[in-house]
Amino acid sequence: MKRIVFILLFFLIACGSRLPIKGEFPDTLLVDHNGKEFRFSQLRGNVVVVSYIYTHCPDICHIISAKMNAFKKVLRENNLEDRVYFVSITLDPLRDTPEVLKHHARMMNLDLKNWLFVTGDENAIYSTIEVAGMEAIRGPMSYDERGELSYLITHRDRISLVDREGRIRKHYKGTEFDPKELLKDIKRLL
Repeated sequence: MKRIVFILLFFLIACGSRLPIKGEFPDTLLVDHNGKEFRFSQLRGNVVVVSYIYTHCPDICHIISAKMNAFKKVLRENNLEDRVYFVSITLDPLRDTPEVLKHHARMMNLDLKNWLFVTGDENAIYSTIEVAGMEAIRGPMSYDERGELSYLITHRDRISLVDREGRIRKHYKGTEFDPKELLKDIKRLL
């Protein structure tokens, strides 16, 4: 009887420490900030932290990118920098070309080692983000004083943790994620 209780207790503890599978990104063809083709399958074997941003965002996207950039330092301090990749998927493929994404990363002084900003056609982007429970709702379009197309996009404040097999394992509030919690979860997946 004690043995059965011990085995059950072991399985409960083991199952409680696992991160559930929440989905898997499709292997849709996207394009990175260098203009190179990108598919999530290219990162298999690595843990990936995914954010959902757009460059014309007035607020939370910049906070998410800055927090992810700061988290890269935490990974470096824990000798994990080369084992974790970052992917930022634009929610605005209409305006966020590879050149715009690259310029945005430079303007924010982001460390692009192991970090890709990706775009693609609208169908590719929306089918990719949908798997993570994301959607991008474009507001009314207008033209600003310079004659440039202007609109806002409503979206969730989220980042996602992806395991080495390409499966989404956990979501966090992007602007408020706890670096210690994310680090602990990454270590569990390595």
